Amino acid sequence: MKVAPAWPVALAVYLGYNAIIFATWATVGADYRNLVSADRVLSSVVLPMVLGALFLAAAVSRLGWWRPVLFEPTRARPLWALVIVAIAITGFVGTSALAIPWSSFAPQHLLLLALGTLLVGFNEETLTRGVLLTGLRGSTSSEVRACLLSTLLFGAMHLPNALFGMPLIGAPIQFLLASLMGFALYVLRRCSGSLLLPMAAHAAWDFISMCSQATQAQSELSPYFQFGAYGAAIIAVIAVLRYGRSDESGDTPPAPQHPRRA
Repeated sequence: MKVAPAWPVALAVYLGYNAIIFATWATVGADYRNLVSADRVLSSVVLPMVLGALFLAAAVSRLGWWRPVLFEPTRARPLWALVIVAIAITGFVGTSALAIPWSSFAPQHLLLLALGTLLVGFNEETLTRGVLLTGLRGSTSSEVRACLLSTLLFGAMHLPNALFGMPLIGAPIQFLLASLMGFALYVLRRCSGSLLLPMAAHAAWDFISMCSQATQAQSELSPYFQFGAYGAAIIAVIAVLRYGRSDESGDTPPAPQHPRRA
């Protein structure tokens, strides 16, 4: 690594990325209530995400952090934590997809939504479950603290949405729900051993959510899976962090005792 991982470095990248996204939104006149319509998705989603991806690629390359950003040293346990999170996310995506009238989309609109949400998955996971987690791990030996702070900063990324048309009451609610989702994505990273699975899950969740928003379609079952994912995230992250602590504290054998010579 060219630069030793530390929280001030990671925080600088975090602030720089968010400055790019929200400055772009201000420049193009983005309205949070209308980000995904056919005439707005290019300027309000794809453009800022492309600029953010270029910034993150340059920053992580300059720091030399790609390996710790993308990969865990070992896969965490228990495996059932990954399973319950994956079931809830898959259920939300699947039930929502069945309710969306896909034929109502123009091909170009659907392609831009797919590209934008792929970039959201790459960018926000690289930044929060990648750069922030790497920097925090370089500054603290507590994985609990690194997990909590990186997840809360992920939630905090959504608070400025209130400056772009989101109702004020919606901002703290979105902060809370995004933070809970952050725990789910953290579990996917730890238990799969890489950032690729949370990137894919994040992109799929946002793609389906944006398509549902664009068509005003909602499955009767999807809210159950959505809030089930938040509940699963709490259970799973506690299990993963407790399992990790028991491994660390666990079972180091005592040093051998040598008999004294007479």
